[in-house]
Amino acid sequence: MTPVHTAAAPQPKPKSAFIDSATFASKSYKHGWLVEQIFVQGQPGVVGGPKKSLKTSLVLDLAVSLGTGTPFLGEFAVPKPRRVAVFSGESGHATIQETARRICKAKGVSLADCDVLWSFTLPRLHDDQALKTLNQAIRDGGVQVVFIDPLYLCLLDGGAGSASNLYEVGPILRRATMACLNAGATPVFVHHATKSGGKQAASAIKPLELDDLQFSGVSEFVRQWLLVSRAEPYQPGTGRHSLLLAAGGSAGQSGCWHLDIGEGVVGDDFQGRKWRVMVRDAEEVVQQMHLAAAENCKH
Repeated sequence: MTPVHTAAAPQPKPKSAFIDSATFASKSYKHGWLVEQIFVQGQPGVVGGPKKSLKTSLVLDLAVSLGTGTPFLGEFAVPKPRRVAVFSGESGHATIQETARRICKAKGVSLADCDVLWSFTLPRLHDDQALKTLNQAIRDGGVQVVFIDPLYLCLLDGGAGSASNLYEVGPILRRATMACLNAGATPVFVHHATKSGGKQAASAIKPLELDDLQFSGVSEFVRQWLLVSRAEPYQPGTGRHSLLLAAGGSAGQSGCWHLDIGEGVVGDDFQGRKWRVMVRDAEEVVQQMHLAAAENCKH
């Protein structure tokens, strides 16, 4: 019996790694604001600053603003509400709740009505299985913006790598970012500045810079940033903070503002604090501070 020869099935044509310029030109790529002049959707971001510079409080204001469609710091418009997830690993349940309540009260909203999800277990960003779990949690929750606070507690485990190695940190940040973006959420990492960078910014009354952040790879990788530093030393017992807030990003956003934040002082019953924010253009305020400092030096 003569064997029957069947034609081999055609192999699929390999997909090109490129698109030509005509196709590229025909595509419609558009940015969309999460917070006007501060953050855009779809690009990894960082909120950075020295220790005890209200990074977490500012992130909570940002999360509540996004979750309710109210202006960030009472100043920067949120075009539409988004579902937010906050991963918090430093402050604890009580502090986060008390701060969020103060912020909500200042905005005239209820914490119970905020479209914000809360987790006090940080994702392990270097672990592929943990990133799959994070991706699924974002999908299941319909989350659109993710805040991870702080980065240093979940970037590496002891002995898992070196935070000073750009070639180790960069890929971890990319995998963590893609786990969020592929699930439909914009990731924002909360990160510390170096001691020297924070002190230099405060002493010179100037905004913090990306290069002042800890670890290799963070400043290189993020596409947008919100950096906070002290414009004046904190005076214990006042509950008042004088801060500089610098924003920037690959989409072209850029600005610097002075924040005068009044929190008040906690009472014996852990009540009494507030959240009052005044936002002004930084240039004029910093000039006044430099003139005042020069006058003090004369005397």
